[in-house]
Amino acid sequence: MARTAITASTALTEMGVDPTAVDGPIEATDGNSFPWREHRLLYVMNGDDASVTPTFLTPGTVGRQALPIGDLTANAIPAGAYRIYGPFGPEFRQSDGTVHVDWVGTTPASITAAVLDA
Repeated sequence: MARTAITASTALTEMGVDPTAVDGPIEATDGNSFPWREHRLLYVMNGDDASVTPTFLTPGTVGRQALPIGDLTANAIPAGAYRIYGPFGPEFRQSDGTVHVDWVGTTPASITAAVLDA
């Protein structure tokens, strides 16, 4: 199955933004993706009663031996809390120009995410 795209639609301004007004459910089974930009952030709200941990995938390699760059397992989001991740460097940009995120933990029914441009 394919990843579920999160549309980047919110720009932060001096007036602020309510990320809960533009967020949508995450896809725990196949993961999510969103278009890479230099100053893009991912807002995640965990409305569930258990924690969830995002992992941001890195497609690149380094050196003559083409050693893989390790994926980034970010800090877990406790139940009832939110986290903002990013910005994401070019090492997270997939060949299709997106950032891929996988989820470990609870079911996604009440976990939502929004992509914000800083």
